[in-house]
Order: sequence, then structure tokens, then C-alpha cells
Amino acid sequence: MILTLLEGITAIIHYCLLDPTTQYHQLLVNVDQKHLFEARGGILSILHMIMSSVTLLWSILHQADASEKMVVAASASVTTINLGATKNLRQQILELLGPISMNHGVHFMAAIAFVWNERRQNKNPSRTKVIPAASEEQLLLVELVRSISVMRAETVIQTVKEVLKQPPAIAKDKKHLSLEVCMLQFFYAYIQRIPVPNLVDSWTSLLVLLKDSIQLSLPAPGQFLILGVLNEFIMKNPSLENKKDQRDLQDVTHKIVDAIGAIAGSSLEQTTWLRRNLEVKPSPKIMVDGTNLESDVEDMLSPAMETSNITPSVYSVHALTLLSEVLAHLLDMVFYSDEKERVIPLLVNIMHYVVPYLRNHSAHNAPSYRACVQLLSSLSGYQYTRRAWKKEAFDLFMDPSFFQMDASCVNHWRAIMDNLMTHDKTTFRDLMTRVAVAQSSSLNLFANRDVELEQRAMLLKRLAFAIFSSEIDQYQKYLPDIQERLVESLRLPQVPTLHSQVFLFFRVLLLRMSPQHLTSLWPTMITELVQVFLLMEQELTADEDISRTSGPSAAGLETTYTGGNGFSTSYNSQRWLNLYLSACKFLDLALALPSENLPQFQMYRWAFIPEASDDSGLEVRRQGIHQREFKPYVVRLAKLLRKRTKKNPEEDSSGRTLGWEPGHLLLTLCTMRSMEQLLPFFNILSQVFNSKVTSRCGGHSGSPVLYSNSFPNKDMKLENHKAFSSKARQKIEEMIEKDFLEGVIKT
Repeated sequence: MILTLLEGITAIIHYCLLDPTTQYHQLLVNVDQKHLFEARGGILSILHMIMSSVTLLWSILHQADASEKMVVAASASVTTINLGATKNLRQQILELLGPISMNHGVHFMAAIAFVWNERRQNKNPSRTKVIPAASEEQLLLVELVRSISVMRAETVIQTVKEVLKQPPAIAKDKKHLSLEVCMLQFFYAYIQRIPVPNLVDSWTSLLVLLKDSIQLSLPAPGQFLILGVLNEFIMKNPSLENKKDQRDLQDVTHKIVDAIGAIAGSSLEQTTWLRRNLEVKPSPKIMVDGTNLESDVEDMLSPAMETSNITPSVYSVHALTLLSEVLAHLLDMVFYSDEKERVIPLLVNIMHYVVPYLRNHSAHNAPSYRACVQLLSSLSGYQYTRRAWKKEAFDLFMDPSFFQMDASCVNHWRAIMDNLMTHDKTTFRDLMTRVAVAQSSSLNLFANRDVELEQRAMLLKRLAFAIFSSEIDQYQKYLPDIQERLVESLRLPQVPTLHSQVFLFFRVLLLRMSPQHLTSLWPTMITELVQVFLLMEQELTADEDISRTSGPSAAGLETTYTGGNGFSTSYNSQRWLNLYLSACKFLDLALALPSENLPQFQMYRWAFIPEASDDSGLEVRRQGIHQREFKPYVVRLAKLLRKRTKKNPEEDSSGRTLGWEPGHLLLTLCTMRSMEQLLPFFNILSQVFNSKVTSRCGGHSGSPVLYSNSFPNKDMKLENHKAFSSKARQKIEEMIEKDFLEGVIKT
């Protein structure tokens, strides 16, 4: 029945759309040409609806074929429609569409674009995808077009070009995507699925389509798809034999990338009318999703904006994201090794748009910032691009607000810094020199001391990040100079901000230098750790005396006292709390790393954590004086903090427990409000390494496990080594990444 119906429809449509004299040798009656043209116009006006129905039938045939291939046992439970011979129906559909596509190609492809839009997924699982992935139903549309014998690749390309130039009027809901964008979405999926030889043979037609599309002022999503089509061609056919073809490809690539770059810069504005400097527009960006890109924007923009030639800045993030995904590899493929110089002007132009986004650390600019960092990271992997971004990247790195970014950006910046420092040794030396100059220059009497110290801390932090971004022992030959910089920083008393960065630097060195190279630095690291723990102990023991004898200081309502070691500390000052946290994190890392990685630390650990013998209660006699054995700092501080929490119940953190696991960090705080927040950390360290005390491992629900001090036998060492897997190291590095961050400016 369906076959008979389809045959009848085919006869009617072909009679109206094709020249009757070519189909029928003898006509029984004379045909009124006026009526024939009206019928033809009517059929063409509803061709998109006819295509929609035919496509639905095609998809049902596809399902029927799939169900036939299933095993008999499973097929019994599958409901199928009795369609007769699917092969005959397929053939009849192709007989219907073949002549239409040959004689009315533009209307046929426009109808395909309309149906493509109908078959789109209502919900796209990946909202960040600039070029949306085709749905299963949409891919069946590609298969249908490929099945029509007269629709060769070259014919499809030429017909798509005509649709883009002059899209036929199709009655459609205003909220639908523009016909050009739908057409290009179909074409992109089509290009992905045709054989490489067919695509190569159609290069001339494809080049014309790409060139014309640049002149057509397509909406931004259409331009994204043009770049996607170009990228797909390059991936399938990296090189063209003809030099003229290759030069044409380079020229069209240059123009398309420039066009996308202009869209990327649409959220920027000039600082002044005289200067060409750009900055991010203050208005918050609107995020739209990849599938409903055009329709979402139509909902949000006024009709005046829709008809104007100004690219809405809503697309800038998508343009940057797309460039970050394809640009670096695309340029490397299109321009041969002896032509790389031609890439530099193009990249300089792109960087002109990228750098202003990277200078802006506000919250509303975060999506653009992320995309730009990813783009710069991908470009930095190719050494020939260095001239286009080296200076800008280093200037951004030295910006005071550099570390105000999202956590997802740090990994990209590590790659950029690695490429920046590795490919040119002078850059790292320049950074070392800046740190040395900042430290060697005596404090200016007329300058703000705090500002100068902040500058030193900032430079030290950047040097630490550069080393953190490197390979193991990459900067080992600079270690004596690095050690000198650290010791000079520690000589300055009462500078918690600077000393916090030194402890962060120590942690980086533990991960980036082999143990044998750090031997000379361990006495300094241990001494400083002891100094900080003594400070904490003095503050906790002197707390009551200070509160009785000292009033609020003029500078910040803080109580200040000077310890015997020359340090001056302010009770609950955020800078000093950051120093305490930084020092504890250093101890945390030293205990988490396998003992064979830190052989020198094993000689000092008894000073900080209780050994198995610490609980024995043995007493020693020295010079006839009866003394109790030395108590580790962790035990002493835990005891003092417990006393303080009893006096300040609102700051009590004793109820919070930490789960200890070999090779994992305990402290995940990035900042703290009071010293009491360290109590759970000291509590667990007081217990977990002492064989007489049981602790819960891996969370609240774990069963009590007995822990020994430092894995005394070989089996335990082996277990410890296994525990410190690559995954554990990755988590440690992620934690250190977070400690470099300073958040983003909230809007």
C-alpha cells in the first residue's frame, strides 16, 4: 500500500516539477502552461514538508532493517511495522528524489536544510560545543542524500553554494535557525562522512564555496561552520599536490581565520579614540548553547540588532573557543615548514584580540579568559609561533593580578610557561634576574615598605610557578641561585607574606627536584618550619597574657608581640594565618611523599610527629636532672589548640575529623579564619603515626586500622610506594595549583 501510494505521489510531483514533454511522448490533452507553473510553484513551496515526510519514512525503513538484523529471540519482543519489501520502498524514494535534486537542486537542498533543523536534538548534552554534533535522525538525512546517485560530492557542494548565495523563501517559524546555518550544519556533517578521494576531487568547487562564503556576511554560527568545513578538509587531505592550490588554500584560511578573529574581538572596545588599545566591554556576556545558537540570540536581541551588520558580542566566547580547538593544528598543516613565516602576521592579529581578554580577571569575563588561555596554550606548543606571543605572555605572567583565575586555567598556563621558558633559556634567566634585583636593592626609604615586600613575594611566587611548570630537574643547575634567593627572603623578619611564598616554593622543589639535589636546602627548610611552629606555640601560650596586658593596636585592632627570635606577630592577622597554613602544608606534603623520595626529611621527622616509641613514657637523665622526653611540635600544638577551643566554643573544630591515607594530603584548605581550623590536622598527625593509637582511614565509615610510624619493614615500604600512585601525585599537584590561585574579581 505504501509503495503504491509512493509511486502515485512520485508521478504527480514529477509531472508538476519536471518538463512533461521529456517524460511523456504523447500527451492526451494540451497542458495549460500557466496552470503548470502554478502547480510547480505550489509543489516547491511545500517541498520541505514533502521532504519531512519522506525522511520520516526513510528513518522507519532504517529501523526496520536494523530490527531484521537482530537475533530471532530478541526480535520477538520488538514491535515492527509491516512495510513490505524495504528495498523496494528505498528504491522508490530515491526515484522520487533523484530527478527533483537534479532539476531543482537549490529548492531540494533548502528543503534538506529545513528538515535538518526539524530533526535537531531539543537538548544538547554539551552546551559548550560551538559546532553541535548531529543527531541520529540528522545523520540519516546525510545518508539519504549520499544514496541519491545524481548527488555527487561536487554537485552537493555547488548546490550548497547556491543556497548560501540566494536561499529560497521557506515559510518557517521565526525561532528556527537561519536557513544558511542549517544548510552549513548539514554540509559539515556531509563532509565528515564522504570518502577522501571524493572530497579531493571536489577541491575546486569547495574552494569557490569557501571564498564566496567569506563575502556573504553569514551569521556568526555560519562562519564557525565554514571554519569547521575547512578544518575537516585539512584533516582528511593535509597537502595538495598543486602549488597554486596550496597557495589558494593558505589565502582562504587566512581570510576565514581573520573573520573568526573579528567575531572573537566583538566584546572588546577601544580605550580611547586616539589609541588602538582594546579592553573588554564592561557589560556581562550572554552565554548561549551550540545547538540553538541563532534562535537563542534572536530571542535576546532586538530586531534592529538582528538586521544590522554588527556581530553580536554574544558570539565572541564561541569564536575564541573554536579557535582554541582548531587554529594551532590547522595552521601547522596548511603552511609548510618553509612557509611558517607567513603565519606570524595572522597570529599577531589574533593575539591583538586575545590579550585584552587575558588582562581582564573579572568574573563576567571568565568564559572568554578560559578560551583565550586554551588558545594560547595550543599555539605555544609550536615553536615557530613564539614571536607572536612571547612578549605578551611574559607581560601577562608578570601582571600583579596574574593568579586571579579559574582553577581550570592553571594547567593551560603551566603548558604556556613551560613552552615559554624551555624554548628560550634567556626568559628563565630574565625571571631569575628580576628576583635577584628585587632582593639586592635595599628598601627605598621613600617607597612604601609593604609595596616593595609584596613585589618581592610576587616575583618569588612567579619563579616558583615557572619551576612548577617544568620537568623534573629541568632547572637543577639554577638551584644554588634559587637557594640564595630563598635564604635572602627568609632573612627579612616580620614578613609573613614573603615567608608564605617561600614555603610554597619549598613544596614545589620537593616535587620538581631529585632528593640528592636538595640535600643542602633541608637544614634551611627544617629551621624555618621549626621557627613557624615556635611562633604558633608562643602565640597560643601567650594568648591570655597578651589579652590582659595589651590593648588594641592602632593599626588594625590586633594584639602584637615580639617573640625571642625577633619575629613580631599579630594575633589572628590574616597574613600570619596564611603563613601558618603554608608551613603546615609543607609538613603535610613531606609526610605524604614516599620516604625514599625524601631521605633527608626522615632524620628530622621525629621533631614534628610522634614516633612509635614516643608513648613509652621513658625518662632520661641528663647532667643529673630528671627530664621528660622531647614532645613533637604536632603533639604540643594539638594540646594547646584543644585548650583554646574550650575557651572559644564558636571556633571549635575538634568535631571535624580528617581521613588519613598514605600518599594523600590532609590539608585541603586554601585559606583559614583562625588557628583553631588546624586542630583536626594536628589531631590526626598526633595519632596516625603512633603504633599505640588507632585511627580511621579513608573516611568516617572505615574500620579502625593500626598504623605504624614510618613503614619499618620492606613490605610496608612497598605498600607505601604502591599507594603513592600517579593518581595520588596528580591530586597533590592539583592541590598546589589551587594554592597558587588568588580567585577572580567578583562583579
